Amino acid sequence: MKKHLSILAFFGVITLQSFSQGVIVNSNPTMNDRFSKKTGSLRMSSTIVKTGRIKSNETRTDTMKIFNDGVTDLSISQGKTPQHLRVSLGTQSLAPKAESWIAVTYDASQKNDYGFVLDRIELITNDSIQPKKSISVTANIEEYFPQMTSEDSAVIQKARWIETSYDYGRIKQGTKITHNFAVVNDGKRDLYIRKTKSSCGCMKTSASTDTIAAGVTGYITIEFDSYNKEGKDSRKMNVYINDPSKPEVVIELKGEIEK
Repeated sequence: MKKHLSILAFFGVITLQSFSQGVIVNSNPTMNDRFSKKTGSLRMSSTIVKTGRIKSNETRTDTMKIFNDGVTDLSISQGKTPQHLRVSLGTQSLAPKAESWIAVTYDASQKNDYGFVLDRIELITNDSIQPKKSISVTANIEEYFPQMTSEDSAVIQKARWIETSYDYGRIKQGTKITHNFAVVNDGKRDLYIRKTKSSCGCMKTSASTDTIAAGVTGYITIEFDSYNKEGKDSRKMNVYINDPSKPEVVIELKGEIEK
């Protein structure tokens, strides 16, 4: 006889039925499912608030669940917090085996940054195991551009990159490579270099100017240190500018490194 299996999911409850054996198994979300992170006596649904992509003028709120896994009341208060983050606590005293929430509001206009950024919030508790708790908050901030008229489009700043990738060929390990990436402002308003960011400490960057006037060429200079590097290598740098058509540009240095 063939076995038949049916799955019913409703309000987090999954029912498995095997008609040939007459067995029904109910599976509710476990404590680890609902509060997968534990710091001392406090369980949390997460220790990271992922804001995701957010405009530079935007405010966004996210909420996480918390649970007191201890045997005594747990006091909770806000510790060190960056000024662009606002924390709301569902309670300041959480009874044993009770749950509550923490809401985090992200104000990107107060952060005044671009690209991927990470901050930390501190919570102070009376937990004898680990009194200070840390929550990470991440965001990827994109510049906000208001809707443009046809007149705006005709005069807006426009970046034209002469190149976005440079191959330095084959070099000896420990050699330092310096290259200038030229960007021309083909618009009629100032082009701003907001920020440059690399994921590797082996790259240093500088800009000839933060403001490129209409019709002028600016330069992003990258210095790459190949110390302790070997083989085919590619290093990338993110450049954030106020060009509405492409506010984030990736430039690359690549080549091959020999010992």
